[in-house]
Amino acid sequence: MRGAAGTLGALAFAGRSHAALAAYSGGPTITPDQALARLMAGNAKFVGGTLEATRALAERRADVATKQRPFAMVLCCADSRVPPEHVFDQSVGDLFVCRVAGNILEPAALGSFEYAIANIGSPAVLMVLGHQRCGAVVDSIKILESGDHAPGSIQHIVDDIAPAVKATERGSLSESDYAEAVVRTNARLVAHAAVARSEIVRKAVAAHHLKVVAARYALDSGHVTLVS
Repeated sequence: MRGAAGTLGALAFAGRSHAALAAYSGGPTITPDQALARLMAGNAKFVGGTLEATRALAERRADVATKQRPFAMVLCCADSRVPPEHVFDQSVGDLFVCRVAGNILEPAALGSFEYAIANIGSPAVLMVLGHQRCGAVVDSIKILESGDHAPGSIQHIVDDIAPAVKATERGSLSESDYAEAVVRTNARLVAHAAVARSEIVRKAVAAHHLKVVAARYALDSGHVTLVS
């Protein structure tokens, strides 16, 4: 492990001081609004069944083999039904993705996005993508309301989703509608947390190099909608 960590440090941070990384040198080649529009346009193709990014994959693989310049970062659920490259009709090297159940913001995921911002410099948007009928959210609600404890490390996911459950009023909502409301709240809170917990993210946003947004993916239709 020590050798691997040393290699990562040598490759990624050689010649760069901590101050230089935190200052966010460099920047994307498109604006945050353009990057978001590209994601949403790709999603429209996915919904319509007219995917284009899957063409010429061998050529694209060769194009990015020696250098990556992803235009967007996506934090989404590990659910097998939410593949971001397909959902946004993007190819190899277009998206910098972290996936974890419940699209929670683990320290390693936040560090990965900071790495992409500070070292790669090309992503112009970070999207936190929740999704319809998220099992991590549904089960977290049940566990929290029953007072039970999830087995193993699953409780870590429940603990991270708990703030969204607490912040979402049930009112007269049905069980399924309440879960969907928590999905949207969770995506919004995680997007806010990415900015609040990271100086690197905040500086990129302040420099107008990066936009952080929350969104929800509908399993039934394929549509991605932004969450305000």
